Amino acid sequence: MISAIAFIVAALIPMSFLFVLKSFDFYQTGSAKFIVYSGAWGILSYFSAAQINPALVEHDVFSTDTVVRFAAPVIEEILKGLILIYLIRHPDFKYFLDGAIYGFASGIGFAIFENFEYISAHPSTALILAISRVLSTNLIHATGSALIGIALGLARFNRSRLLRASYLVSGAGLAIAIHSGFNNMVNAGAALVFALAAGLGGAGIIAAAALRGLKDEKGWVHENIGLTQGVTTGEASVVQRLNDVDELLAPLAKRFGEDKALQIEKFLFMQAQLAIQGKMLEKMQDEKMRLAIRAQIRELDQKMNKERKAVGAYCMLYLRNIFPASDTQLWNLLQQRVTRSKGEAGTGLWMTLDQRMKPKPAIEKQD
Repeated sequence: MISAIAFIVAALIPMSFLFVLKSFDFYQTGSAKFIVYSGAWGILSYFSAAQINPALVEHDVFSTDTVVRFAAPVIEEILKGLILIYLIRHPDFKYFLDGAIYGFASGIGFAIFENFEYISAHPSTALILAISRVLSTNLIHATGSALIGIALGLARFNRSRLLRASYLVSGAGLAIAIHSGFNNMVNAGAALVFALAAGLGGAGIIAAAALRGLKDEKGWVHENIGLTQGVTTGEASVVQRLNDVDELLAPLAKRFGEDKALQIEKFLFMQAQLAIQGKMLEKMQDEKMRLAIRAQIRELDQKMNKERKAVGAYCMLYLRNIFPASDTQLWNLLQQRVTRSKGEAGTGLWMTLDQRMKPKPAIEKQD
């Protein structure tokens, strides 16, 4: 019975950590299937490492101590991170917040099956072992691969291959250093409290990075939503307050029903995602990725228009008037559009107005 509970603890608590991190993806830009793929890849990475690490000892490449302290962290972090190098080429990998989530999922997949191995080998202390591992070793595994995902997410908007490679090497190097440092600490007989502190500290670093990524995405939405094609100023005002979405949609739910309110919520989040995609297109340097993002924008725009029709004209009119755009909002929107004008220098709106305001030269009278 205790072993069964230990297996449940070893699986459910790590997955709950992943669920908490996924909640930082407020605008739902990440791909659920990529989270599943990443977790599955983490499991495959565990079985691969379980073959490679013992083989290094059996063939006298390294001693068991050296493998545990130095070789295993390198092998395991590289294996877990390979999926992220593949995902970085897909437009559903939008920003380093997505990288953190996908990387964390890979680490959690690895850690859960490693938990099962340790629990099976020590049935008498299975429950204590499961609890201690999910709060220490599991979080170190998740932190390491999440750091690689963050590094790749930061690198993807750079044109220079050398710079992108330096981000990857830095992220992987930091992941390996943290993992190796933890293994050395545990191997040296450090108290459990230090192992727990290391694991929770690593999780704290990823949570802080995720919060920063979310803050950046919110800034993108506020900056771009008024410029997003097909979004009215009234709708943009609501999208900018999605943090209070339940409060905003309460009158709509009361008037039109819960199902309609949920439909509108989905529609609003699509508008926010379009604004984020627009910012990605602006920042992306790789032409192939730009084409993929444009295709995604077109697809999302079609879905949004379909949802708009499903919501209905009367309900949409009600939504747009919840927060009618003020004069200040309209003025800011005008300034943004002028600033982003893609015409040649000196041909923008302000120059045109300036020319119009200049007094016309007097026409000389001819004799």
